[in-house]
This record gives sequence, C-alpha cells and structure tokens, in this order.
Amino acid sequence: MDLDGYQCTPSLGRPRDMSMAGVSAFSGIPSPPEVILSSSRTSNTPGTDMMSVDFELGLKASEFTMAAPAGNSIPEFEVVLVAEGAWNFARCNPPTFTGSCPRTAIVHLECLEQKSKQEGTWSALEKHMEQFDWDVPDLASVVPLTSRTRDKMLAITQSFLQKALDIHRGGHSGYSKHGYSRAGDCNFIVLPPSKILECFLRSYVRSLSVYYPLVAAGCVDPNEMLQNNRASTLLVLLMIAQGAAIMPIPEARHLSAGLTETCRISLFDIVEKDVELSADPTALRCALLFIVLGAWSGDKWLMDIAMGQRGMYMSVSKTLTMPEFGDAVNVELQWRAWVQRETRNRLVYNYVMLDQELSLFHDTAPLFAITELQCPLPAPEVLWMSTNSEQWFTAMQSLHDCTANVNPQLLSATSAASSLYELFQDFLQDNLMGRQPSVSPQQLRLILHPLQAMIYHFRQTFSCFSTTFSTPHTSECSVNRSSMLHRLDEMQVLLQRWYDITMSHNKENQGCPITRCNLILYHLVYLNTITDFSEIERLARREGFGGLHWELPMRHAKCISQRQKAIIHCGQVIRLLRTMPKDRRPVWWPAAMYRAMLILWADSISRVDPDIHADKHGNIGGQDTSPVMIDQLTLEDPAIINYIWSGEGVPVLIRPGGSPVAATDPAGILGCAVRNIETCYGSRIGDGIKRKLITLGNNWNLNVLGGSTPGAGC
Repeated sequence: MDLDGYQCTPSLGRPRDMSMAGVSAFSGIPSPPEVILSSSRTSNTPGTDMMSVDFELGLKASEFTMAAPAGNSIPEFEVVLVAEGAWNFARCNPPTFTGSCPRTAIVHLECLEQKSKQEGTWSALEKHMEQFDWDVPDLASVVPLTSRTRDKMLAITQSFLQKALDIHRGGHSGYSKHGYSRAGDCNFIVLPPSKILECFLRSYVRSLSVYYPLVAAGCVDPNEMLQNNRASTLLVLLMIAQGAAIMPIPEARHLSAGLTETCRISLFDIVEKDVELSADPTALRCALLFIVLGAWSGDKWLMDIAMGQRGMYMSVSKTLTMPEFGDAVNVELQWRAWVQRETRNRLVYNYVMLDQELSLFHDTAPLFAITELQCPLPAPEVLWMSTNSEQWFTAMQSLHDCTANVNPQLLSATSAASSLYELFQDFLQDNLMGRQPSVSPQQLRLILHPLQAMIYHFRQTFSCFSTTFSTPHTSECSVNRSSMLHRLDEMQVLLQRWYDITMSHNKENQGCPITRCNLILYHLVYLNTITDFSEIERLARREGFGGLHWELPMRHAKCISQRQKAIIHCGQVIRLLRTMPKDRRPVWWPAAMYRAMLILWADSISRVDPDIHADKHGNIGGQDTSPVMIDQLTLEDPAIINYIWSGEGVPVLIRPGGSPVAATDPAGILGCAVRNIETCYGSRIGDGIKRKLITLGNNWNLNVLGGSTPGAGC
C-alpha cells in the first residue's frame, strides 16, 4: 500500500533476475525511496514533536488516520508507521531522522480514552477469548477479580490515565489541557470486563512468566496485590498490558499501548517522589515489566524510552539489599523471610536475562559485568513454587537432607546457592558436566550473558584489524589478526561446551520451554562469532554499495566469515521458533526471526561465484545437490554435519505452506520470513518487522510477496 508517499509494500512490477548469473542487474537498481508523509495529519511544525496540526484543531482519537492492513496485519496509525523508520533496531532500510518522527504516546493515550467511551468496544475481545483453553496445569494460576478489586483498579487507573494525559497535553502550545472533549463532556475510562482482565493476566503468565520467573507459589492474585501500595496496582496493570500485547485484536493492542505509557509516567512519578522506592522490589518489578513491554512494543516512542531508562533501573537492581533471616525458629516466619530474599535474588537475575536479550538484539554491550553478579542464584523451583510453609519446609529438608528444623545457616547467602560469578568460573574450568545437582535451564541461560559479553567486546576489537591488508606490527607485538582468530576459536569452544551441557539436560527434560528459548539465544550468540550483523544491515541499507556486481563478494567477506556454519545456525533459530507454541513464544521472537532471515538474505544476495554453472540436469559443478532442510533438521542430523564440514548438499528452507525455497533465493528468503511471522499471533512489533522486510525487498527490486525470483529459486 502507498500511504501518502510512505511505501510499505514492494512494487508488484516484474522483478529483476536475482540469480547468481544475473547479479549485474544490481547496477540499475534505483535508490530506495525517502520516507515522506505528505498528509497534513502527520506533518510536524516547529515547537511540537507530535501530530501537531490536527491535534490543535481538535481531532478525536477515533478519527486518527489509520493505514489499511496488509495480509493479517492489524490496522495501524500512520504516525506509528512513519516512526518505524527510526527504530533503534531492525535497521535494514534507510533511516528516518529521529527528530522528525512524531511522538506517538499521546495517540495511544487518547485512543485508550476514546475507545472506553464507545459502546461494545470490548465485544470483539470477549469473542476472541472464547477460543482459548485457559486452564493449563503447568502454568501459574490466576485468582478471579472481586468486584471490590475491580472498582479499586478502575479508580486508580482513571487517576493514572488523567495524569498521563495532562502531562502530554499541557506541554504543547495551542493544545487544550482538557484534550479533545467538547464542553460539558466528562473524561473517563472503562476497563474491559473482569473476565477479559483475568484472561489478560493468564496471557501474561503464558507469554512472560515462563521466561522471567517471578510469580511466587504459582499464583497471581490481583486481589491481594491491590491491597498493598500504588506500585502493586501498577504491577497488575502492567501484567494486563503485557497479556494484551500479544492478542491479535485492535482493541487489545490499543489497551496495551495506552496502559504501558500510563504506567510508565506513574511509575516514574512514584520513584521521583520517594527515591527509596527506586530500590523497592515491587517498583523494580514494575520497571522490569515496563522495559520488556516498551522495548518490544513496536512503537518508536516506547522503545526509545525503555532503552533509555533500562540503565537507570538496572543500576538500582545492582544495589538491592537482602533482608536478614535472623534466628527465627518459626517455620512460617522462616518461609516468609526466605520468599522475600529469594524475590530479590530472582529480580536481579531477571534483569540480567533482560540485559542479555536487549544487548543481543540491539548489538550493544551488556550493562552488567560478571564481577558484579555475586548474589545467590535463584533457588530450585520446588522451593519457589511452594504454596505454604509446610510444603517449603518439606522441600528444604529433602534438598538438604535435614530431618529436624531447617538450620538458618542453610538459608544464608553464602550457602543457599552459588552466584553467577562462581557458576561462570566453574563453567570456564569445565566443572559443570555431571555436576550434582545438575545445572538448571535458568542457570544455563544466565551463563550466556558473560559469554555474549566476551564475544561482543571481541568483535569490537577484531573490527579494528583490516580484512584486506595485514596490520603492521613489530616483531615484539603478539596481538594481530591471527591471534584474534585464535581467541575466536576459544570462544566457539566455550559455546560448544555450553551446548553439550544443555543437550545433556535436554535428554532428561525434553520439551522444556526454557531450554528451547536458551537454544535460540545460543544460536544467535554463536552467529555473532561468524557474522557481523551491523555490517549486514549496512549492506541491506545499501550504504557504501554502488550497485556493481563485483562489490558483493567483498561485502560478503565483511558480513559472513564462515558460510556453512552461519546458514545452519540460522536454520536452527527458525526451526526452534516454529516448534514453540504460538502463545508461549518469547516477546522478542519476531526479532530473532528477522535476525536469522536477514543473515540468510545477505548470504544469498552477496555471495557471487561466476565460475558456477549448472548443467542441463541442474547439477552445479558436479557437486551433491541433495536438499539440506536447514530449518527442519537438528544439528545432530548427518545431512547437517556433512554440509557444515564438507559443504555437501544445497541448503533449503521450507515455507509455512510446505513448499521449498533455496538459500540462494533472496526474494524467497524474505517472503519466507514474512510468512513465518504471519503464522503466529499478530503483534505491533511483528507487523513492523514484516513491513521492514517488504520494504527491504522493494529497495532491492525483489518481489517478496510474489514468491521466488525467477532463476533464483529451487
């Protein structure tokens, strides 16, 4: 579709021949179009950074310009589409200047307020919720909301929303403090029915609490949480926003975005008024959930705010003080003291996991140093999931071989569990295999954090060495390109060690969702040792590319250093994502799909070998052309092993419909990526990534949605 100059779909004209023999056609590829929005509804004027013109004229949120959806995408505001050009990740297209992007927060707040006033706003949500089986025994339960809890939540949410609206409205000249309402109108908000709110909480449990385990005793009780302070209310609202974010219904998306911005402002307000609350576990848990919501919201405003504030909250989490156990002999008191301490430990390491994910997908350095992570690791789940002191006491006795009361010394920080710093020391010394008790999936996930940090800093140093000419050095100098490559081999050995431990655990616990998530992260971390993703995105943006075919092999060498391994690890990421249930995928899964597919695309479009010629049977140079289904087979499959070590076979992807696409077909790869994202529940970030991939194909004159490019497919 073409929205007033903003092109989000590729030209449907005849594509150029993108086969390896036809790469010379690149010289005629036009420059990608500038992202321009000529509509007055989204024009910017000096002094405002929002949709200023029509805001000042009194445009209602229900009248905001919406772009028609493509495929199964949800209709989206044009301002959100324009802002996508300035995302701080997934930068495969020429960027939009951040200063010229509209601020979308007020749009989401007004939309939430206006939707609340419409009759039947939540009817579609109620109908959508009926198709889910919410009673899943292996997940935390959700206690139904009481009428008193709902009334209290509604009143507090009203005050939070009003504060957010006043802040966004009051700072712009010509913009009424009372918003778009006519004289005599009453501003109010109507939350969805209790049944839907409970479904959103269950959706949060499915999509997030599995990977960020902070739900104690396997139960989310909003009634109890709202009896505490305002931070607890914020936490419930953020849980609801997270659960709504993955629902492919426009009303759920509007509710999620509006609540996220509302809670962000109130959270910052609470912390600003009482600095001690910045170290309060409930406030820090709210901040964690906001950063997750914002960073993966698909909205430019929320993404930038989340990435900007993560450093502040992560710094505070490093200073969390642990409560003392004391000498209490009462089991109930011991259990409650243990839960408080365990909550703080888990909160710290949840921030560590979040740090690893954000640094991985944004190609930045992690904010936590391994030497800082010396608080106890999370305790076994059997203790954390205990619903009362008796269960906890029995589990503690079993774990520590105690027959009498639990010795308070067992609960101390030094003996309850080792820290990540100590665990990583054992890992480096190869002391984890066969360890009893065995390393848990969550601990294995945490080990990836320092490994990723090592690889990131290595890549930064390695980029300083020329790939074309030898770096001059004296005879006394031992640091050169060869020595750096040796260090790279050592890091790959450590990653292989991690993989062996994980697969040993996986044999005993097949189907573990955390292990599957760990493996996806592992393959992406491994890819950072053999690819330069920033360079791949620069190629995608055509930076430094003149359109001549002889430039591509040189760019390929800068992007990908070990082709077979890169292709296989990308295929494993895609395979593992497909095996995940739709409602239990990590929030960053579209970014993982994007990353793997873009590496495959870069390989297919930039690897040129003019000496390759197919015979009349389609065989290339007498080589084995048996298909190797890289997104269907495991690493242990003989076909995968033969391809990695001897290059035997032709790597092939399988589209969701079952048809194959060759790994040498750039248009087919992008089309496969789009369709893979479409197979899961729609989200704003998933829809945004789809549009980016389609625009990428358009910029390179590829018919992404029309299937394989002639001459480049299977």
